[in-house]
This record gives sequence, C-alpha cells and structure tokens, in this order.
Amino acid sequence: MARVRVLLPADAPAPDLPDGVELRRYAVAADVTAALAGADGDAVLCSDALDAADLADVAAAVRAAPGTVVEVRSAPWDGETHSPLGAACAGVIAGFGAEGVRAAALLLLRAAR
Repeated sequence: MARVRVLLPADAPAPDLPDGVELRRYAVAADVTAALAGADGDAVLCSDALDAADLADVAAAVRAAPGTVVEVRSAPWDGETHSPLGAACAGVIAGFGAEGVRAAALLLLRAAR
C-alpha cells in the first residue's frame, strides 16, 4: 500500500518519485475526486489541468479525504488570489514544475514516519 498518492494530469511529465508513492493520472475532475475518495493516506494533487468550474467540487473531495492533501501548481502563484482548492489543501507548492510534485511527495512521506 502506498503511503502517498500523486495525482497528475494525463499529459504532465512524471518526476522521479521515491518508494512509497503511487502515481495516478487524471483526465477530468471526476478522476481526481474518485482517487481522493479511494486514498488510504496522504496525497499530492497537481492541479494544472483542472478547470476553474470544477475547483469547488475537487475542494470538497479534498476536505473529505482521509489524509493530508498538498496542491502543486507548476506555474508561479501570488499566494493571495483566492482558490477554493488551495484553501482546502494543507499547503500549496507553486512555481517549481515537476520538482514541486517530488518535493511535496517527499514532505508527506517524511511527515508519515
């Protein structure tokens, strides 16, 4: 069983992920909500491909998830513009691309020890 689940857009490059991390690809927001509902631990969510209209539903799934969820945005973010998803997550890492995904996964793995 993976301790951390990484949710990436279907076409996003996958970073080198450490042991204990399960990679799940998503095409639509419903894939993300299902993956979060089925998670048995913490999750990293790369939100790059999510439509703004779906963010409230995904945020609700984050709040219902059994573990900690960290949002990763490949592009920079000002940290002030409101996002229902960012507000629901335990943290947001922005501006580091695929390395942000790796960093979030490592953070959650270390916190689980």
